[in-house]
Amino acid sequence: NGMPFSKAVILPYKLGSESAKKLARGLSTLLNLIVRRVRPDGRYRPRRRSLVVNYGSNRGPWWLNPSQTRTLNNPVSCAVAGNKLSAFNAFRTAGLAIPEFTNSQQDAERWYNEGLIVVCRTLLNAHSGRGIVLASRELNRPLARAPLYVKYKKKRREYRVHVFEGQVIDVCEKRRFRRDRRPDAFDGYIRNYINGWAFCRDNVWQPNDLGPLAINACLVLNLDFGAVDIIWNERENKSYLLEVNTAPGLQGTTLTKYTSAIFNWIRRA
Repeated sequence: NGMPFSKAVILPYKLGSESAKKLARGLSTLLNLIVRRVRPDGRYRPRRRSLVVNYGSNRGPWWLNPSQTRTLNNPVSCAVAGNKLSAFNAFRTAGLAIPEFTNSQQDAERWYNEGLIVVCRTLLNAHSGRGIVLASRELNRPLARAPLYVKYKKKRREYRVHVFEGQVIDVCEKRRFRRDRRPDAFDGYIRNYINGWAFCRDNVWQPNDLGPLAINACLVLNLDFGAVDIIWNERENKSYLLEVNTAPGLQGTTLTKYTSAIFNWIRRA
């Protein structure tokens, strides 16, 4: 079929991931071959012309040698991206725009006593708002012990920018549910689905620095693809980087964009 790879597999962060299943099905259809999902500790062995699409796994399988097998998203890079502190350190070293952060409780207490809102990250490897504790004197929320503290940055808009091989392939904006559909837990600080926020892609206004910041975030982390979470501060007219997801939820348009991007990349390889 003229494909540069004789086999393609998905290495998911967990075998039961629905997005990984959809990605495998979508690629199977486009490539006209069976794209299986494999375990890091399973019986799969890559051939010389194999492609491994790593979907969020930060466990490097013993059978995977990235210098010999073409891998989209090296597990080592996914491990750095998945750890909030190591990712923030990489972003700061590269000079990318991020909110101020510290791993010092003393610094966090100073911010708290100055009347600032402090985001306490009690879990370094988590998603969907898990492990986030907001601390604020004004809100009467005490500081929590955490390995990472981030100074809360006001945001007018929040985006998820999907990047593949140095190109933006999709942009979504987080928007609040309609008032009649908002949950009791509606929160303007932690914007996730449980708190009444969803990703939308219609009529999305994009600040000028959004795309370049997302692309550079993936570049700095050595990622072939990622879903980059970015906030925009209206007063400063500036975007700030929060994190890069290496196993974003895939459905509908986003699933189509990823399968097409991987398929077109394979055809060009």
